[in-house]
Parts: sequence; C-alpha cells; structure tokens
Amino acid sequence: MDAGHTTYSVGMRRLVPLLLVAGALLPTAHAQQLYRCGNVYSQTPCAADAAPVRARSDAVADSAPGPRGAELCGATAMNAIHADADGPVQVGAVTKAPAEVIQYADKPTATRRYVVDLTVKGAYTGYVGPMRFACNLSEDERRVLKFGAVR
Repeated sequence: MDAGHTTYSVGMRRLVPLLLVAGALLPTAHAQQLYRCGNVYSQTPCAADAAPVRARSDAVADSAPGPRGAELCGATAMNAIHADADGPVQVGAVTKAPAEVIQYADKPTATRRYVVDLTVKGAYTGYVGPMRFACNLSEDERRVLKFGAVR
C-alpha cells in the first residue's frame, strides 16, 4: 500500500507542473475586446467598420515621461499662442470638460477634453483679454489630437 502511495505521489509531481504550463498557455476568459480607432484603441467600436484587434498579453503600458492632461494642454496653448501674440501670454484655468467625440484620422474618436483660459496682453495694442481654447487629448491624455479656439 505504501508503494502505491509513492507511485501516486510521483505521478502527481509530474502532472502538476504540466497542468500549470497548460493553464498559462490558455487565453484568459476575462480579456476585453479592443478596437482600433485611428491611432487610439477603445473598448467600444468607434465606427461601423471598426475591426477588433488582439492585444498582446505581454504588452506594457506606456510610461513615457512628459506632460499629460491639463499640463499638456497648458503647454500646447502657450506654444500655439506665442506664435500669434505680440505680448505676454498667461495661462489661467485649465479645466476638465466632458469627453467628446471628434473626427480624427477620418474616423470618430473619443477624446478627453480640457478647456484652457488664456489672458493675452498685446505689446502694441494694450489689453487683448481672455481667450478660451478646447484641447482634445487621446484617451491616455498623452497626445493632443485637436486644439483650437472655443466658439
């Protein structure tokens, strides 16, 4: 009886690693479907012709340093306005607005939206006043997809 127990134990020692390897190779049941929308990936189809893509399980999130979110919109506003302004430009409030779908790469794309308030003082024309801009960012808030004056 003891010899039978030893044989069972040796067999289980060989079977357990095989089961672990087989389980690791199977796709996970909780993986979410992704769709490519231009240069952005989304969990919801962005258009009728959106094709699902397979995400690599070993993919690592982008952890690149640099401005993002409100900071990125403020920097973009300063760069965009300095080319047009003849005097100092000061960034006021940068506030998060509701998400917005815009046309990007000829497809509707969900974006994170910020509103940037600037104060521009003209060197030759005196006080120009506050200006308001919309800043649409990618879903990870690391890329500016659209920047322009609010009408």
